[in-house]
Amino acid sequence: MKHFFTGLLLTLLLGLAARKAHAQTKLVLPQVSPAVTIRQAFSTSFVELRYCRPSLKGRQAFSGLVPYGQVWRTGANTATTIHLGEAMQVGGQAVPAGTYSLFTIPGKSDWTIILNRDTAQWGAYEYNQALDVVRITAHVTPLAVPHETLTLTLENVRPTAADLTLIWENTQVSVPLLATPNHLILKQIQQAMQGEKKPYFTAALYYYHSNQPNLTPAVGWLDEFLKAHLASASDQYEGYYWKAKLLQKQGKKQEAVAAVRQSLQWIKADKNEVAKAEYTLLNQQLLREVGAKP
Repeated sequence: MKHFFTGLLLTLLLGLAARKAHAQTKLVLPQVSPAVTIRQAFSTSFVELRYCRPSLKGRQAFSGLVPYGQVWRTGANTATTIHLGEAMQVGGQAVPAGTYSLFTIPGKSDWTIILNRDTAQWGAYEYNQALDVVRITAHVTPLAVPHETLTLTLENVRPTAADLTLIWENTQVSVPLLATPNHLILKQIQQAMQGEKKPYFTAALYYYHSNQPNLTPAVGWLDEFLKAHLASASDQYEGYYWKAKLLQKQGKKQEAVAAVRQSLQWIKADKNEVAKAEYTLLNQQLLREVGAKP
């Protein structure tokens, strides 16, 4: 009898556990318009898009599912949002860093692209034009091949420029993004130079490529870089090469030639034949540019 009650109790406990597990099972079904988050590194920060992606499924998108001339959530379900990690120009208009709803007004040949401060709404049912940050007109590019699922992305990504692009059905619409991070980078350099590991080489190259008006600090940083890397032939010839490029921009041809000669001397000590050949050609070209013999 004792074994009977023990077995009965065990059966009841197992049944209870099974029912509890069944009650906790979460039903997960495929989403009709699946949500997606896209985070693209851009300039000194990033751009992030959050939206839900409807598909055509045999239907007509524009002038059908999405009427022309009416504010659209630019997706499905909740309003689409875009986060700008830093201040930038959107369609030629200045927009502060922050998160915005991305609404659109589709048209046959032109769209209105809207960034709006209200990011917590379903669809565009409570859209308030008074909260618009910018409105931009964008031209439609017809597509020869239909695109089944709505796609928002950043295309033609360069260091400080990109195109915010929408593609769906036979329609493509793009808006240019342009960042001007020079003041942010200069501030970063200033702060970094107060630390222990100073980015001498990287900062000097930024000064060169961004055409800073005063290149003297960059030349000094390369001198410090060269002092700190005396044991590395590759660091030496790269450092002297870029020092020569900076001096060339300053119009100091004789000093540039001297730096090139130093670079060529250090190249001889490098065992990497590919790098040796590359920097030999670069230095010889630089010598010709400043009017000296290779």
